[in-house]
Amino acid sequence: MSATIAKASLLTLPAELRLAILSHVLIQPPNVSFKPSNSKTLPHLKGLELDPNYSSSTHLEILLTCRQFQDDFTGLAFRRTTFHITDMFSPFATLLQPLSNHHIQNLRRIVVVAGARQFRDMVHWVKWPFNMEELQLESLTIAMHTSTHWHYPSDFTSDMVGLLRRLQNVKVLRFVLNRANVKGFFKTWYNRLIGLMLKEDHFQRYDAPGAPIKEKTWWIWSYDENARLFELLAQKPKPVMNEADYMEMVKPWVERLVADMETEEEDTDPRARNGWG
Repeated sequence: MSATIAKASLLTLPAELRLAILSHVLIQPPNVSFKPSNSKTLPHLKGLELDPNYSSSTHLEILLTCRQFQDDFTGLAFRRTTFHITDMFSPFATLLQPLSNHHIQNLRRIVVVAGARQFRDMVHWVKWPFNMEELQLESLTIAMHTSTHWHYPSDFTSDMVGLLRRLQNVKVLRFVLNRANVKGFFKTWYNRLIGLMLKEDHFQRYDAPGAPIKEKTWWIWSYDENARLFELLAQKPKPVMNEADYMEMVKPWVERLVADMETEEEDTDPRARNGWG
């Protein structure tokens, strides 16, 4: 008596195994949507820049294989894909209209090309990224818009600090120079932002009416000189403590910040220093 042995395929495997296999296939490396700048002469044109050849839809092509793939892997594919928002004129909610709630809830990595308009919108988020609680982002990357115009991010330093104290549902917030022209220098703005974060946190904990007022999110920060970007990693709020212990906790961060500021380039434009005083 002969036995018929069915050929094994991906679709015949249990759903858990299919998801495990595809989770490896769909992995994207860090900064997958950026490429190193090829500028060898102008310092501000070094670092990472958006890769014009990157396409999130290419990474999602596996969902076109068959209906079973769409049913099984859509959520996973969206969670593993970096999406670009390069439209600087349409509201974010409008851009999401083609997506279902299931798609939106599975977005994890978003890159936004930003100018002054995007910064103005961003600092007015109440609590959630894009004011959408359903977004649970592993990373949100703000790439400065590359153009001949100057960016003045220092105009938003104070409001950005306020946002960082209340922002939730973002694990990593990243700012990338992206070959943009930043008045006052990009790293200088980073130093001012971190300095004001520390200054404001101390004020809210010990000097503000109703103190202590804790932040909703504490951030760990780092600057990548080669990539021309800085990252803020979300942490749980720091506990309430006496001021002496707090000052001891922040002392190494303040010392490192002061050392970084001593190597800053000078800019005579007063707008480059806004938000620090």
